[in-house]
Amino acid sequence: MGKIYFIASIGLFFTFFGFAQEKGDSVLTIKRSPFFTDIVKRDYPIPCLQAIGAHSYLRLNSEFLRAMPVEYLPTKKGLLLHFGRSGRLYQMKDNGDSLLYFERMDRTINQNYNIGSSLFYAQGDIYELSGYGFWKSNGLLRLYNSTDREWDIVPTNREVHVPLVASSRSTAWRDSAGNFLYVPYQIIINDGMSSSWNEATIDPASYRLDIKTKEWEQLGEMTNSALKLFKTANFICYPSEKGYFLAVTKGIYFADFTSNSISFLEDPQLVQTLLRLQSNSQSYYYKGWVYSLNSLSYKYDSIRLDPKRFTSTGEAIWEKPRSFTIWVYGLFVLLMLGLFLLYRQRKRKTVSSLIPISGTGGGQLQPFTETEQSLLKLLLGRSEKGLTANITDINYVLGLKDKSAGMQKKVRSDVMNNINEKYAFVTRQNDLLVQSIRSEADKRYFEYMINPACREKLRQLLS
Repeated sequence: MGKIYFIASIGLFFTFFGFAQEKGDSVLTIKRSPFFTDIVKRDYPIPCLQAIGAHSYLRLNSEFLRAMPVEYLPTKKGLLLHFGRSGRLYQMKDNGDSLLYFERMDRTINQNYNIGSSLFYAQGDIYELSGYGFWKSNGLLRLYNSTDREWDIVPTNREVHVPLVASSRSTAWRDSAGNFLYVPYQIIINDGMSSSWNEATIDPASYRLDIKTKEWEQLGEMTNSALKLFKTANFICYPSEKGYFLAVTKGIYFADFTSNSISFLEDPQLVQTLLRLQSNSQSYYYKGWVYSLNSLSYKYDSIRLDPKRFTSTGEAIWEKPRSFTIWVYGLFVLLMLGLFLLYRQRKRKTVSSLIPISGTGGGQLQPFTETEQSLLKLLLGRSEKGLTANITDINYVLGLKDKSAGMQKKVRSDVMNNINEKYAFVTRQNDLLVQSIRSEADKRYFEYMINPACREKLRQLLS
C-alpha cells in the first residue's frame, strides 16, 4: 500500500520548527454567503467538510496558511474554520454586514503531526483523531482545550488510525447524536523504517469509539467487498445522519453504519455532477439534498440526493470475528501459500525454458511487455545521461497518474519486480537491472535507474 499523496516534501520538515513562531492572521474574512449562515441553522450537526478552493475567496496574509488545506466544522457554538495539519481554529462572527469574520480561537504551538486527521464535534467538544506527521501515522485522540486554547491528548484504551486518504474523502463517521465515532478500517504508516519495512499496513478491523467513556470497541472486520469499495471508490462524499455516500463510475453506494448495510443507486449522471462539485466547490449533505458553494463564482446551489432511491445490496460493512474458525483459516492460508510457492516454482522453470539467452538461431524472444519496454526505455535514456527517474515519471509511463497513492505504489513495485525477475532469467545473472536510490530532495522517496553493468545487455533485449 502506498504512502499518502498529501505528505509534504522533506523541506516542510524544516518549517515544523520555524513556523511555530509565526503568529499568522488573527482575523480572516470572506464575502458573505447564505451557504455559511444557513449551515449553522441546521437541526442536526453537519460533519466536517472540506473547503475546496477556499483560498480563492478567503482573505488572509500568512503565506504558511495559504499552503494549508481548509476545513469547516459546524458546531452548536457556531461555524469553525480549521487549517489542516496546523491545529489552527477560527470561529465565525456575523456582524450583519457584507463580510463574515473568522477570529482565531487557539494558540497552537505543536503542529504538523496531524496531517490528514479526522476533525469532528461531539457533546460540546471539538476533537481530532489520528493523522500523519514526523514520518509515521498515529491513532491518538486529541481534544481542543478552550481554557488554555491548545490541543490535549485524550487517553483511550487503544490507538485507532484513520485511513489517510485524499482531501475530498472522509475518514471517520460520527453519528448524529454525537455518541459514537466509527472507523471502518485502518491504514498504519511508518516511513521511518527502512524500505523493506515501511509498507503501509491495512487493518480491516472496524472500530467504534464511545465518546463519553473514550473506549474503543471492535465491531468486527470489514467484508472483502466493503473494503474493496472503500478503497476503490472514485471519491467518498457526504457523511449523512446514518453513514457515507461512496461514488463509483456507474452510481453511488451508501454505507449505513447504523444498520451495518450497503445499498446502491445507479445514476452515472448524478455521479458526474457530484464529482464536479467536489473538484471546485465546498459542499455537504443534509436531509436528501447536497448544498454547495462554488469557490470561483460564489454561487450557492443545491442538488437532490434522495436516500429513498437506493436499493439494498444485501452486503454488510463488517462481520463479527469468528474465533472458532481461526485454525481453519490458518490451514487454508498455509495450503494456499504452498500452492502459490509451487506455482511460482513451475512458472520460473517455464519462463526460464521459454526465454533464450541470446538471439542466435531463430531470433530472440522479447521477454518484456510493451509497458515494461516503455518504462525501460525511459530509465535507460535517463541513466545514459547520468540522471534518474522519479515516481512521477514512472507513474506517467505506467498510466497511474490519476490512480490512488496505494495503487500507484503497488503497481510500481509489481512492475519493477517482474522486470528484474525476467532479466535474471534471461541473463542468468543475479544483478538487479533496475536499481533504486533515495531521492536527494526527499529521503522518504526513491528514484530509479538502470544498473550500469546491465545497460549493454538491456540495449540488446530492447532492440
